[in-house]
Amino acid sequence: MCWHRAQQRCHDSGVRFGLVAVLATSLCAQTHFPPTPDQQQQIAAKIDQLDAAVAKLRATVPDEQLVDAEVYLKAAQWIVRFDEFFAAGYAAQTIAVLDAGLERAGEIENGNAPWGKQAGVVCRAYRSRVDGSVQPYAITVPADYTGASAAWLEVILHGRGDTQNEVSFLYSHGRAKPKPAAHPVLQLEVWGRGNNAYRWAGETDVFEAIDSVRKRYRVDPEHVVLRGFSMGGAGAWHIGLHHPDQWAAMEAGAGFADTEVYAKIVEPPPYVHIYDAQDYAVNATALPIVGYGGEDDAQLRASTTIREALEHAGFHFQQNGYTYTTEALRALFLVGPKTQHKWEPESKKLSDAFVLANQTRGIREPESYRFVTWTERYNRAFRVTIDQLEQDYERAQVEVHTAARVLDATTKNVERLTLTGDGLKTFRIDGQSFPARVSATFERAKNGWRTANPVTTLSKQHGLQGPIDDAFLDSFVCVKPGSGEASAANDFALRQLDRFAAEFPKWMRGDVRVKKVADIAPADHEAANIIAFGTPSTNPLIARLLQYAPIHWSNDGIVVGGRKFDAATHLLAMIYPNPDNPRRYIVVNSGHTFHEADFKGTNALLYPRVGDWAVMEIASGRVVAEGVFDRNWR
Repeated sequence: MCWHRAQQRCHDSGVRFGLVAVLATSLCAQTHFPPTPDQQQQIAAKIDQLDAAVAKLRATVPDEQLVDAEVYLKAAQWIVRFDEFFAAGYAAQTIAVLDAGLERAGEIENGNAPWGKQAGVVCRAYRSRVDGSVQPYAITVPADYTGASAAWLEVILHGRGDTQNEVSFLYSHGRAKPKPAAHPVLQLEVWGRGNNAYRWAGETDVFEAIDSVRKRYRVDPEHVVLRGFSMGGAGAWHIGLHHPDQWAAMEAGAGFADTEVYAKIVEPPPYVHIYDAQDYAVNATALPIVGYGGEDDAQLRASTTIREALEHAGFHFQQNGYTYTTEALRALFLVGPKTQHKWEPESKKLSDAFVLANQTRGIREPESYRFVTWTERYNRAFRVTIDQLEQDYERAQVEVHTAARVLDATTKNVERLTLTGDGLKTFRIDGQSFPARVSATFERAKNGWRTANPVTTLSKQHGLQGPIDDAFLDSFVCVKPGSGEASAANDFALRQLDRFAAEFPKWMRGDVRVKKVADIAPADHEAANIIAFGTPSTNPLIARLLQYAPIHWSNDGIVVGGRKFDAATHLLAMIYPNPDNPRRYIVVNSGHTFHEADFKGTNALLYPRVGDWAVMEIASGRVVAEGVFDRNWR
């Protein structure tokens, strides 16, 4: 039996990590670099020691302090759990990481946390609201930082590394030296839950890490920049263009910006528009951007794709050798001559100068810009919030011009929007004028726009718009069925839960929280999205949902959109506002709709395979029908 399989068996049966008897089992022949027997003994003993120290401290120490030690325990447990000894030095690194965690635990017990005031590269952590997991990050603190004044912040997204894990992240950053910077800034290096191109919980990680830094250090929110290369470049395109008012500048090197061509997908579903950065390219009108790729790097295509999308939108670029600029945008596109997958030094100098100039200027709302989205999930830029689209997964746009105290907005595919008007006199929407207010919401009527009435019915809105995968950007808890009629459908539902509970930890680096339906309390509905598995007869949460949702499911069949499926041979998956807390979701019989093969492939494959609902054939697992609800969840 492989070491990691034996260890996992003990974990699944409730036995504590780190038992020497488990670690001493024979090792399989593999291409990895497993610990020697002596290293196994050390790792086992130190895991037990650190586990006990963290458990003791948990009763008396604030969690925000404890996590800075606990993250070292999690790193060691998980490299063992998934047998991720991918390099010859990883076993020794695991021991070193455990030693660092034990040192921190001892310092906490003695009333100290010196790393909180330490200059240089410091590894820290936070507890994620998504799943309660501890997630690491690294922060570089300038030598002259005292906290007396707010510091600038640089957010850095790493590239893909199939051999990286929490141990390698903590070990490498724990020994790193500060990189030279043109200006003394706090540099946040995000873990992002591994290799997911900062999508889903990986996206949440970026903002949770930033929030953690802001709680611990004084950060000037007007002088934050975003940078990334390779997978980090894809992440920078995605995070930067989806959240254009959060950054003084963004820099994206290499990476990818689309799904269809990059991942070679024939006729991808409309849900790729959630993440495809090329579809959000005109949001570059709202923030300064750098796009870069080496001349001999296939991933040059990412920045070329964004630039061509901007050209298609009407912006003309002038080429000067390997540099592309335009007077209409704060944009710089660079090609590194005769360079493969890395930064070319002179291109990097140009990019650094551009980023520094705009970081010095700070976040500024342009007088004119366009804001585009395809979903209410990404719905805000400066004074504009798109509260509801007319049609999801179709391009929605608000073009903004502000002059003489008038905000002029021209819309497309927008049903409801909010404008903020501090210092303004007039809002003009598609030619209609309204007195400006600090904040005002408008809705489309038969003959134009009007001041919006309060929302009194279910409607799609930011954070409550689907599809199924959207539920896993935020806190969630899975709910197992109770007693009830045994069936092939219920068994199949449990297999969906088992699959999700196995895939999420490995690829999103956090355990799935699972409760029995009898143990779900009102606090769970308040704090988390509910992910219910089973059938109407085995899970009362599903039965209750079906009293409200526009889908019928009984022993007679599953009826959705006028189509009927045999309930004995099919299973329903769906997402809907939770009847017991309409501000959160309830999901039925689904974790992420992409799976292990997609995680192992290119990150561009991490897009939803279905929308708001799907019917699956039990025998094959095949989706036989799927779709989305309308903007009122019908």
